[in-house]
Order: sequence, then structure tokens, then C-alpha cells
Amino acid sequence: MVRFRLLATAMCIAALPVAAAAQQTTAPLTGGTDPFPIESHWLASGSLGSDFENDLEDPGVNFAGTFGWLYRGVIGGEFQSNFSPDVQLNSAVLAPFLAEEPAINSYMLNAMGALPLMAGGQFQPYVSGGAGWFTLRGDTTAGDANIDLNATETGWNGGFGLMGFLGQMGIRADLRYFKVSGNEFQGVDGSALRARHGTVVDDQETLINSNLLSGMSFWRGNVGVALRW
Repeated sequence: MVRFRLLATAMCIAALPVAAAAQQTTAPLTGGTDPFPIESHWLASGSLGSDFENDLEDPGVNFAGTFGWLYRGVIGGEFQSNFSPDVQLNSAVLAPFLAEEPAINSYMLNAMGALPLMAGGQFQPYVSGGAGWFTLRGDTTAGDANIDLNATETGWNGGFGLMGFLGQMGIRADLRYFKVSGNEFQGVDGSALRARHGTVVDDQETLINSNLLSGMSFWRGNVGVALRW
């Protein structure tokens, strides 16, 4: 509950620059007399949100940052980074040798398509998706120092959202699905097994290095401030 209150407070704080932007007289990115609605422009955003569903037990706080470019506000690309410092793993895949919630970060290169609406493209619903890599960092319990929980895997993401601007400043809301390479299935003893590059890794086995990241999937929702220029 405290986490959600902090999240709500952060969203309110994130909305403050938009109110300030309403006082500015920055001209919209109009496209002139050509058939395109607005000019080509750069995009940057910072947001706060949560990871949830699938391999996660409870929602966890996530921080995201993006930087990209849109040709005439319609098509382009972006680099997106997400940081989740305390991921609440589902008990079905939780390793007994994990001392505390691990950190899972992602770095994605996405293609992006948007639809500028209204004069100057104040509202821009969009879709985006692409590939990148994930990192997991975790600490083991006492006596399990021989187990390496740190891992890096490739994967992909896809999502959609809405950007709204008053001048150059605005708000961006984003919902996105993430999938790490590899497969996850259940062993005969009920433990969670993961296939990584053809090798099966048992998350419940304490005598081997465990790859908790492989095959993982989850959703992320973020809301924050956006800037275009």
C-alpha cells in the first residue's frame, strides 16, 4: 500500500511540468503547407511505474527513460531503458538461495509509429516494439556464495501508449510486455525449470549456477513527463 501511495504521489509530481508548460508560448510543431501534420522532432521522457503479472508475485516499482526521434511525428525509433531495483518474483520460480528481491533492468531499441492528432500534434497515440537485452543482479543466502545469480539475456518488448503535449512539455503513459529469450516449464517435482540455449537449468537446485532470468515474461506500466523539440 505504501508503495502505491508513493507511486501516486510521483505521478502527481510528474504532471506539474505540464501545468507550467501551459503558461509558455512555444509554437507547436506545425508541418506548414506540406501534407504531414507536424515537423520531425526529437523525444525524451522519464517515468515511474510498476512491473506486474506473469512471473512476478507483487507489483514492483520501475523507473524508465527513453530517447528517440519521429519523422514528421509519424514514424521513427527510440532507445528505452528500464530499471527495477526490487523485483517481487513469483514463489513458483523463487530460488531458495535468493537472499532478497533481485534487480532486473532492460535496454531496448524500438521502432515506433505514432498518429499526431489536433493542430500541432498535441496528442500522439503510438505503438512501439523491438529487441534488446536484460540484466539480473541478485544476492545469495549465506553458504551459497558459489552460486552466481547475475545474468544477461536477450529478449524483446512491445507496447502502446499516449503522449500529450502543451508546447514542448507533456505527459507520456506507456503499457508494455517484455519477454526474455528462453523457455520456462514445470519439472516433475513442481520446481520451475528454464531452458537456456538448449541447456535445462533447475531453479530449485542449489548445487549449480541458476539462471532465473531466462524465459521470464512480465508487463510494465509507466507514467511520466515527456519533452519534444
